[in-house]
Formats: sequence, structure tokens, C-alpha cells
Amino acid sequence: MDSMKEQINDEAGFSLSRTNLSQQVADHLEEVILSSPSSMVSEKLPSEQQLAKEYAVSRPVIREALKLLQERGLVTLRNGLGAFITKPATSTVFSAVSRIMQMNHISDKDLTQMRGLIEVSAAKLAAQNATEKDLGNLRENMRRFSDKSLSLKERVSLDSQFHLIVAHASGNALLEMFNEVLISMLADYMGKGVLIAGGVDDAIARHQKIAEALYAHDVDASVKAMEEHIAYSEQNVERFAAQSKKGGTGKRTRKEE
Repeated sequence: MDSMKEQINDEAGFSLSRTNLSQQVADHLEEVILSSPSSMVSEKLPSEQQLAKEYAVSRPVIREALKLLQERGLVTLRNGLGAFITKPATSTVFSAVSRIMQMNHISDKDLTQMRGLIEVSAAKLAAQNATEKDLGNLRENMRRFSDKSLSLKERVSLDSQFHLIVAHASGNALLEMFNEVLISMLADYMGKGVLIAGGVDDAIARHQKIAEALYAHDVDASVKAMEEHIAYSEQNVERFAAQSKKGGTGKRTRKEE
């Protein structure tokens, strides 16, 4: 906490205008948190009283600034204990991207195209960088995913997990994070593809093809298998939509319903 206080004091030339005080304080604290080499997750920020003194503002202004930082995923507020630095969760990014998509009228097609770019890149890097632990996780996922008696909820969960394992195996933390955000946004979309006749068998077969290419560390085969999987998934969802308009989506088991 002392290091954070010193960092705030060391920001030479920083001053507040008299408008949007809480926003300015939040922005400055964010800059300090992100730029300070000594900032640690779970580190406690100075108290409201100390921050109010440092910024020459009222405690309500500080309180509002801390709430803004909490919304940005940079701090967590604990009743009676204060504010603590935290690492932004994927859900924070998800919420921001969702708002951007809605405000800019981003289509589902744009979203699925972006998913394809990220997933194929993940498969390419995973073929090069996957560890034995990654491949072990993939094998376990395939063992469970191949069970045709799974409920729809269980299948979608394992489907998402498969793609997250591949992204993690890529070794690129930023790609993994963006992939997790996209997968979260596409959960309903992914479920539709297995509701058509033959959808479950298709999903299992295509995941298996990707997995086998990754087990062999075959870059070209991994890329091709993932490209085909994304393309056929999109076609299956389109088939689901067409069948839904006609009043039927094929036979489903009670578990899938």
C-alpha cells in the first residue's frame, strides 16, 4: 500500500479539473495500477481517507472512482476492508465486447468469421507448442465428449472446453483470452449445430480429427481440420435455422432437450 501511495505522489504534473472528478481520479488510479512495476494482484489500495487527501477531493468522489475501477475489473471492494487490486476477468472483457457489438450492430456472421480466424490460428500454434499436459487434457475431453448420451448442456460445455484447451495449447495468452470471450458469446450458437440430425456424430468426428492432428503435431492437418470444423459448424447452424422455420429440427433425445 505504501508503494501505491508513493506512486500516486510521484505523478508529477497531474492535476484535476473541477468536472468529472471521479472519472479523472479513476483514470489516474488505473494508470498508476497498470504502469507501476510494483503493483501486485491483491495489493490493498490506500484508504478512502488517504486517497481523498492525496487528490484533494471528498470521500464520495473517491468512492465513486473506486466503483468505476471495480467495473473495469481492476479492483475488488471488500466491505470494511477497502479496495484491492485484481486482475480483470474474461467476463469483464465479454461485457465490454457485448456492448460494443450491440452499439455497432455487429452481425453474427462477423462474429463467426472472427471466431474462425482465432480458432484456426490457435490450432496452428497448438500443433507447434502443445505440451504433453495439453494433449492429455485434450484426450480426456475427447473421451467425455464422445459419449453420445450427454445432455445438450453437457455437450456444449465440453465443446467449449475443447476449444479452450486448444487455445491454451497455442501458448499465446492473448489469443487464449480472446478465444474464451468469443466462446462465451457463442454458447447458444454452438448448441444449435448439434440439434440437427447427425449433428452430434459430426461434432465428435470433427473434434477427433483436430485432436489427432494435434497429437501428431501436424500443423497443416491441424489448420485444415479446424477450418473444416468451423465451416461445417456454420452450415449445421444454418440448417438448424432453416429446419426451425419449417417447424422441426430433427429428432432429439430427452437429455438433449
